[in-house]
Amino acid sequence: MDGAQYHQLAAELTAASVLGASCVVIHGLGLAMITRFIRPSDDPRRVTHLPPVTVHGIAMTIIIALSLFVIHGLEIWLYAFFYLTVGALPDLSSALYFSTISYSTVGFSDALILPAWRNVAALESIAGVIMLGWSTAYFVRILGHIDVKPRPPRL
Repeated sequence: MDGAQYHQLAAELTAASVLGASCVVIHGLGLAMITRFIRPSDDPRRVTHLPPVTVHGIAMTIIIALSLFVIHGLEIWLYAFFYLTVGALPDLSSALYFSTISYSTVGFSDALILPAWRNVAALESIAGVIMLGWSTAYFVRILGHIDVKPRPPRL
């Protein structure tokens, strides 16, 4: 490897590290916001267990699932804008498609991206696996705890 190749590899690894860390922050804040919505600490009807086959239980499940889609979408768009900004892909549609298949680890072909940025795409897949796993664990755990405590009677 010559100096230019080392410089490019360092740029790729730096970009992948910053993007991966950004995903962790976005994800953590997103899950915290979902949790805050579900379990407001100042609400006497604090959510702790909700039968899943009620309208409220189904609505909460849908809200959580849609919120997770939004969080993952933000992370995918982050990578897509990066690819577009560095010229690794020719247009937004290609960047978004490539980012989605990389993040989700479906992986179609890395022939779409400039070779200089393929390592970022490979590391996006690792970030995606971690973020999807984190969401899955969160989703299962939070659904196991949803319930509305009745309000105490007013005197």
